[in-house]
Amino acid sequence: MGPAETTSRAELEAALLRRLRGKDQGIPRRPRPAGPARFPASPGQAAACVKAWRDPARPDRVVLSGLRLRAALDVPALERALAAVVRRHETLRTTFEPDGDDVVQVVHPAMDVPVTVVEATEDDFAAQTLAALEPAMDLRTGPLLRFRVLRLAADDHIVVVVLHHVIADARATEVLLADLAEAYLGGDLAPLPIQYADYVLWQRERPAATAGYWRTRLAGATAVPIPSDSPPFDGPAHQGDLHTAAVPDALFARLRTVGRAHGVTVFVTALAAFQVLLARLGGVRDVAVPVPVAVRDRAEVEGLIADFSHSMVSRLDLAGDPSFEALLATVRDRFAEDLDHADVPRELFDHLEFGVDRETATDGAGPALEPLPPRWPYAERPLTVRLGHDDEHATLYVTYRCRDFSRQRAADLAEDYLTVLAGCLADPGASPFGPGAPALRIGCR
Repeated sequence: MGPAETTSRAELEAALLRRLRGKDQGIPRRPRPAGPARFPASPGQAAACVKAWRDPARPDRVVLSGLRLRAALDVPALERALAAVVRRHETLRTTFEPDGDDVVQVVHPAMDVPVTVVEATEDDFAAQTLAALEPAMDLRTGPLLRFRVLRLAADDHIVVVVLHHVIADARATEVLLADLAEAYLGGDLAPLPIQYADYVLWQRERPAATAGYWRTRLAGATAVPIPSDSPPFDGPAHQGDLHTAAVPDALFARLRTVGRAHGVTVFVTALAAFQVLLARLGGVRDVAVPVPVAVRDRAEVEGLIADFSHSMVSRLDLAGDPSFEALLATVRDRFAEDLDHADVPRELFDHLEFGVDRETATDGAGPALEPLPPRWPYAERPLTVRLGHDDEHATLYVTYRCRDFSRQRAADLAEDYLTVLAGCLADPGASPFGPGAPALRIGCR
């Protein structure tokens, strides 16, 4: 797959995997005791656990997914399949404990993860999503996976899957569902070559990565302003909402066409347009935007349910009013450099995130599953914008904190992004700034 055909963050990471695999010896699998096995937590796991234990009122950081299943469902077979997936993946049997100043992950020989089945209607989706999130998951006792089925009719279901972020990233949900489908259809799940605890031990023994690249790359960078309107609000600090906007099919087709013509991906094209929007709204030309990446850069970890994610900052200099096609080349080249240093963790600019994900239903080998993103009751940060797409259609998802954005401002932001995207794609050789730029709903600085 060439760069122009790489259309999503997951595929970008697969390209990284192909470049990096085979550079050194494989990750060894460590022996396991007969009972619970204790291993060091990864740095990211330890930080997440400490934060959760210090602030128990803070909502769980979770990976939340919804799926529409328009078919009959054999619940006992589903329960057996889920049990098989839990047996295969140690992370689904893992809890966490403080150990002095450290945190350890405890892998249990077995753990029951129930399938909750609720008779419901489509109107109950939001309330049932909230029910799946409460009460908060207990990192000390587990399980850190919840599986809820809303039975709308004998041949129509909504599935809500909740994975705690300490054991999962977005890719982990794809792995979970693929393994679940295979087991549900009667397949045998082969043992994994390694487990996440093996990866953590291997990482601890590797030479420490240098952060020098990012110190240089982000020197002088500041948080780009976000167009919040801070409406009157007296609810919980982390209460959030989700606004969705369908991307016109003709516009998404144009995005793909322009991307192919300039040798860039859907991700790069969408990100460049978002950085143009922030530059216009904030009156700035130095735009640094966090983007989520999951560094699964070895063959052994491709099929693990685990969290390999963190934010990587994409910094773009728009000084001099460059053309959009020039910006595409810059974002593509700099992102490729950044991706080579993506395994160096950093915490910066946590007020904003932009991502692109490929959304696909099952391929016909069993019941068809359609993505059905749940409405988030919480927001991890003030603003998260994500473009979800398949080969022909795309949807823009704007998740926002209610204390920072009104519902109307979120809708205006989505509309302004689509306006900027359309303007950039209409004439990529022109500058997206200046008197010829399309007018926006939100006032520019």
